[in-house]
Amino acid sequence: MGIHPKMKKHIALFYATGCYIGLIPGITGTYGSIFATVCFYLVCRISHNIILPELHLSAVCLISLLGVLAAARVAKDRGDEDPQIVVIDEVAGQLLTFVLLPVSGFNLILGTIVFRVFDIWKPYPIRKLEHLRNGVGIMADDLLAGVYANIVMQLIRLIR
Repeated sequence: MGIHPKMKKHIALFYATGCYIGLIPGITGTYGSIFATVCFYLVCRISHNIILPELHLSAVCLISLLGVLAAARVAKDRGDEDPQIVVIDEVAGQLLTFVLLPVSGFNLILGTIVFRVFDIWKPYPIRKLEHLRNGVGIMADDLLAGVYANIVMQLIRLIR
């Protein structure tokens, strides 16, 4: 016995919108990034700042894989290749920004800003990744923005 199609649609919407964060009118991508940062901070606090890189990367991969599926479903249901309400891509990209960084207020705030800059600016080849299909493009551009943001944050860490 499988999941009812209507239930699949609701689960995909819940996941793709980051627990419905993406349904809040306004700057949905920024809301998604802040949501990811707050969740990351809370997980760090609960785990006493013991964030194993392997688990961190595994979580990003799982969030991304499920994000592709959920984003593709929501995009199909809405008839829009990249609906603004989908913010799971920002969640995954933002979490990728924090990989191998010490957890501090400075890193969390600056990492969120740097990620948003790359996500909005979309330097080469980020913008090209948006054209990939079936939810992959929705996720891929933000993941690369997260890689770029992580590189910048690592460089800042080295010179501080």
